[in-house]
Amino acid sequence: MTKFMNCIVMAMMIGFVGDIMVRPNVAMAISDADIMKILKAKEIVRGMVNYPDTLVFHEFYTKVSGNTVTLKFTAKNGFGVPETHIKDIKVN
Repeated sequence: MTKFMNCIVMAMMIGFVGDIMVRPNVAMAISDADIMKILKAKEIVRGMVNYPDTLVFHEFYTKVSGNTVTLKFTAKNGFGVPETHIKDIKVN
């Protein structure tokens, strides 16, 4: 049984190390213009959802490409069930 558990732990560690090597977290600078685009896109999303008080943005998924901001967010629907969406928002 302990050999089996050791194998599971090793497989998880190898998967974790492989994930770090494939997708390293690299700190990148962001311009003031991009920050303004993100804030505008978040305001647009707040106007789209039915219950903005339940809105949560997944900050590490946010991307800016030209005038398009990609946001990942979760908000509750009319039944009280959280829904996660990924939207490309065009801003000026």
